[in-house]
Amino acid sequence: MSRTVIGRNVLALRSLSGMTQEALADKVGITRTYLSKIENGHKAIDKRSTLIRLSAALECSIQELFGQPYKPTAHADLALIAAVPLIRAALDEPENDPTAPRTFQQLDMAVDRAMAARMDCTPDVLGEYLPGVLGDARTLWYDQGNYAGGVLFVKALVTGSLALKPAGYIDLALRMAELADQVAAAHGDPVCIAAAQFALAQCALAVGSRKRSARLAGGGADQLDQLTRTGKLPPQLHNDVLTWMTMLRLHAALSDASLGTGDPAGHLAVAAAAARGVVGNPWRMEATPENVRVWEVGVNVEEGNLDQALHLLRRVEVNGLLSPQRKARLWLDGGRAAALTGDTDTAIRYLLLADDAAPGDLRQRGGAVDLVAGFVRQTSGGGSAALLDLAHRVGVDPTHPEPVE
Repeated sequence: MSRTVIGRNVLALRSLSGMTQEALADKVGITRTYLSKIENGHKAIDKRSTLIRLSAALECSIQELFGQPYKPTAHADLALIAAVPLIRAALDEPENDPTAPRTFQQLDMAVDRAMAARMDCTPDVLGEYLPGVLGDARTLWYDQGNYAGGVLFVKALVTGSLALKPAGYIDLALRMAELADQVAAAHGDPVCIAAAQFALAQCALAVGSRKRSARLAGGGADQLDQLTRTGKLPPQLHNDVLTWMTMLRLHAALSDASLGTGDPAGHLAVAAAAARGVVGNPWRMEATPENVRVWEVGVNVEEGNLDQALHLLRRVEVNGLLSPQRKARLWLDGGRAAALTGDTDTAIRYLLLADDAAPGDLRQRGGAVDLVAGFVRQTSGGGSAALLDLAHRVGVDPTHPEPVE
């Protein structure tokens, strides 16, 4: 697959399957005209639900439609790619004992550094820390039965899963989320269980399992809510529980929006209330009222409320967001909304702001690459200086918007 508009990959897979445009459009529930525009790069896919139905009809993964994981187009991309085999190895039984094991305090600090690197969108730092902390935390939990080490292991697994998913390493992201769920269940810590459920829900949505995603997120949030109502929640866990209640409700809102069912607004309201009670930044998840507003923008894009999404975006205090990752996500969703309204110039401006906030992050996100490649195709390799700059940043060659056949 080529790093180009997703429609070209749809066309290739449809041709391989022997389906006509009309047959595929009927399976997906869209018009043949709309499908033709997608394949020709003249129309972006408007909703996650359409993308999921396309992948199901073509019997492929969403990542295959995007052509992920991408080949590197910049030196910074190599850091994440190089870390992947080391991460895989760290999840397995080590052949040799570590020669200089870290103290618990050193490992705790290293796990936190990996978590910060994910939110800072610094793959080189993440690649430096994550394989080692996974291996060391695994040893603490499995070989030594260290209870606190189990928490660190779940933190490292969830961090890795959330970092690798958008880059298209969905098999590894899912493996880490499932392992986090197993460790958390054996450990028994409700916060670890909630964190693992969030990672699983994120992976489920990434592969198109929207109902499972909604069930995991909503069910996990309900469990935390019940725990708080029993009065048996240890005080030292209260802040972390509020954090994961916020994040699970946010993901439940996005999943419901993708399904077109449930109560996205209700989930968002509960998330906002929970976020107001969070002190600090537990698990580096940024469970803050301002981040709730970022998710609200994304939920409205998913629901097709594009004008509302752009209105909400303008109300977000960007300087109140704690991490580059959240700022980049806000501008990416704004770019999607603007593109779907036909305002290409604003979409390009927002996408440039996203890359300014977290340089290199857009290169790993299939939706962003697809948007930019579509803009380039519509201009036949020309376009404004801003578009050419953006194309260079995300690894799209403006002189070859078509894949080499």
